[in-house]
Amino acid sequence: MNSKIVLITGGTTGIGFACADYLLGLDYRVIITGRTRENLDRAVAKLGINCIGILSDTSSLEDIDDLVAKVKNQFGKIDGLFVNAGIFKAASFQETTESLFDETMNVNFKGAFFTIQKFIPILNNPASVVLNTSIVVFRSFANTSIYTASKAALESIAKVLNIELAVRGIRVNVVSPGVTETPIQKKSGMTEEAISNLLEHFSSTSPIGRIVQPTDIALIVEFLLSDKSQVLRSEKVIVDGGTTL
Repeated sequence: MNSKIVLITGGTTGIGFACADYLLGLDYRVIITGRTRENLDRAVAKLGINCIGILSDTSSLEDIDDLVAKVKNQFGKIDGLFVNAGIFKAASFQETTESLFDETMNVNFKGAFFTIQKFIPILNNPASVVLNTSIVVFRSFANTSIYTASKAALESIAKVLNIELAVRGIRVNVVSPGVTETPIQKKSGMTEEAISNLLEHFSSTSPIGRIVQPTDIALIVEFLLSDKSQVLRSEKVIVDGGTTL
């Protein structure tokens, strides 16, 4: 039986939820976070009794401190951290406001940065940290300037963390999803027509003939969290169905 304990930030929908579901099926013990009680309770009810849900806003350092304290109190230490929580709101470079800049950076980079920092004392030796970034880091899309910057900033620290945290037995790797069918598109401000066109384009142009699903990414995340990836450092696994070939 797998006794590893893993925390997934932003685990109520999409990629985070799919990863939680897959890990639970492999007998991991899984903790997920969510920003709203309704979504968190709904996700935990679907995932079952082996999943623990903790209300926490990644953009709040106070919430992160509270999250670490609750996890430490209940579990002592954990074996893995999937830094998954993120937001995307479509806006051109010229239309990006300070509030959108701050909101995106606070969740996607600042929150992720301090989540890792504050969890270090309760990560086992060895332990795995997986960062969820995006193909936008190396392939340009219009109306994604601040989202791209936030994901690039997160990805850029992986090498530094692997040097600084090596003595603690903590490894950091990256999963880089392509366009994936998740609720993030509906939350982005895109119209239904724009979303439909986006998914259709990537389905028709992908070598695999379909859009990437959250379940496709779950298998990769589990590999990076598991002992099978112990020799990997700062590896980036691109999960896009070959659309960026």
